Amino acid sequence: MADLSWLSRGYQEDKRDNEYWDYYYQVTGDDPPTFLARPQTFTVEVGQSVIIPCDVDNPGGKNKLIIKKLPANGASEKLLSVGTDKVTPDPRMTVDGSRLTISHTRPRDAGTFLCQFDLEPPLQLKHTLDVQYAPTVRSLVPPEQRVAKGKGVTLECTARGNPEPIIRWSRQEGPLPSGQRSQQGHRLTLDAVDRHMEGTYLCTADNGIGEPASAAMALTVEYPPEITTEKDIVRTGEGDQVELVCVVHGLPPPDVVWTRDGRPLPDTIMDTKLHLPQQPGGRAHASYDAHVSQTHFSHRHTLTISHVTEKDFGAYVCIAENAHGQKSAVIQMTGLPKPPVVTSSPNGGESSRYTLTWETESYYPITEFLIKYRRTHLGAWQRNHTVVMAGSWENVSRAVGSDEAVVSKETHHHAMVYTLEGLQVATDYVAVVRVRNKYGWSAESNNFSFSTKKAMAVLQSTSGESGQTGTSGFILLLVLPLSLTVM
Repeated sequence: MADLSWLSRGYQEDKRDNEYWDYYYQVTGDDPPTFLARPQTFTVEVGQSVIIPCDVDNPGGKNKLIIKKLPANGASEKLLSVGTDKVTPDPRMTVDGSRLTISHTRPRDAGTFLCQFDLEPPLQLKHTLDVQYAPTVRSLVPPEQRVAKGKGVTLECTARGNPEPIIRWSRQEGPLPSGQRSQQGHRLTLDAVDRHMEGTYLCTADNGIGEPASAAMALTVEYPPEITTEKDIVRTGEGDQVELVCVVHGLPPPDVVWTRDGRPLPDTIMDTKLHLPQQPGGRAHASYDAHVSQTHFSHRHTLTISHVTEKDFGAYVCIAENAHGQKSAVIQMTGLPKPPVVTSSPNGGESSRYTLTWETESYYPITEFLIKYRRTHLGAWQRNHTVVMAGSWENVSRAVGSDEAVVSKETHHHAMVYTLEGLQVATDYVAVVRVRNKYGWSAESNNFSFSTKKAMAVLQSTSGESGQTGTSGFILLLVLPLSLTVM
């Protein structure tokens, strides 16, 4: 090949390099290089390898192939290789002829790669690399949220990933307060919170690459005390042991005290490890009669009274208080019988009598009962168009012998029976029952409606005057009530 050094000696040094190469190709008659590949977009997942092709036709000549990464997001341009020489120090990148290989791709490798020859005009080929990666997520609010009952709170998070992740909210303990299993969006707003909304809320980002990512936020709702009792009335007897139980919720955890007649009862503390009542420091309570003690475990506060006496009967109040308010509940401890429950059928089987049966609960023998009854159908009309008002109350009171009631010693249930006499035929009545033991009368039972027998069948035989036998059969004779209800 002829010596062409005269080209550089005869060419002005202040001319641009690309003008030199234009002159070079004109003089030598060689064809300038051209790219065989077309612009492409390469999509890979993080960690995979990718080849950026800069394949060239007519690669000869002294103009070298340059591979660059163009700046993005304010970064600077990076020169990767010139000819067959790698310029970048990144060990993950290698140059093989006109191809750039990137191993173990990272998100920062994404961008535009430029294959270039410095000609006039410049000869360039651009490729785009898209590196997809699994999402990451972080909370934009503190992970522990304490909110007063009735207030609102907004939970918020943000996520990164390629493709753009979708964010969904869920609740670790079950459905969201809205009833939905999940809700999409960067924010979750909860209005008028209560303790049933407490729990761990999860912000989960997913884009189909790798595993979804989650950030947890715990919601704690502070609220005034709430009290329920296991029994509002506790029936007991002398020598027995009873437990009066209040179930208390509140945050901060309420302080609970028991009172009777306005005076506080002794305070003992539940050792949650040993489940034994103790005083602070582990000392047993000695300032009060040991037959009354308090324990609590979790939300259950128990006042235990051992060897009950008549003096222990009365109203006990459990009072719970925290920074948001105070609440109380009353438990009545009594030896009185339970209001009776009538168990007989409302449809009587006799015309002028009705047998009433009932049950009650009492720790002591039932000594007396009282039955009040009367006709019903206020404002009823008779056939002669006269108005019949409801009957006045009739009272039946009777002492009960020791063998007149069926008693279950295990459950303290008493079953009793009495037959009301002299009732009107086919008539509706209402009755209430009370019972008495050594401590007094029970409350009345619920109103119980019953009726005496209302229908009978009569066999009638008829015959004609001529001696012919007539038809025999049953005629259903309805015995109607004495009065018809006015609608």
